[in-house]
Amino acid sequence: MLKSGLVRDAEFSSLMEKVQAAPQILVGFSGGLDSTVLLHWLHTFIAKDRLTAIHVNHGLSAHAKEWETHAIQFCAALGVTCHCESVRILSNGGGIEDGARRARYAVFEQRLVVGGVLLLGHHQDDQSETMLLRLMRGAGVTGLSAMPKQRSLGLGCMLRPLINVRQQALADYARQHHVVWSDDPSNDDARFDRNFLRHQVLPLLRQRWPA
Repeated sequence: MLKSGLVRDAEFSSLMEKVQAAPQILVGFSGGLDSTVLLHWLHTFIAKDRLTAIHVNHGLSAHAKEWETHAIQFCAALGVTCHCESVRILSNGGGIEDGARRARYAVFEQRLVVGGVLLLGHHQDDQSETMLLRLMRGAGVTGLSAMPKQRSLGLGCMLRPLINVRQQALADYARQHHVVWSDDPSNDDARFDRNFLRHQVLPLLRQRWPA
């Protein structure tokens, strides 16, 4: 019997039914901690020839090509196909983060076939950050529901199997399995709203309310 290792068994069984029945399994793969753990975890119980990692090169960092090379090499070591695609970031007033997200999701939609699934590495900490971001930006009740565990995307659907898992658990998994990932220095730049919440606001909230 398969064991999840990261996701509770009931959720794992439900996830496996949907994923194994899909004609196509894509994994959004930046090469960072979250997506690296997700891809490594998935390859332990899904046939390698059924997995395709999608790496989007946003071209926003001097390290972009280095991260792309790492993604290719990591996937090769796992025996997983890696599709890399470079995008041009266009801003419509929403800022660089929003432009990069829209470009990334456009690639995902283009690659998905009818009934295909896209798996992303968003976790519980991402969920907290997203909810606070939307609150600060004046989102209504619907917006405060934050990221859904699954939703339709293009011709297929998107799943977030790690959405109820804390990032610390992902870091523990990476250390346990000697998984190497790429670090993006911009993740420490507090000029970006999400990073400000991650490094300055959420630590204070967790100190006050650990649960």
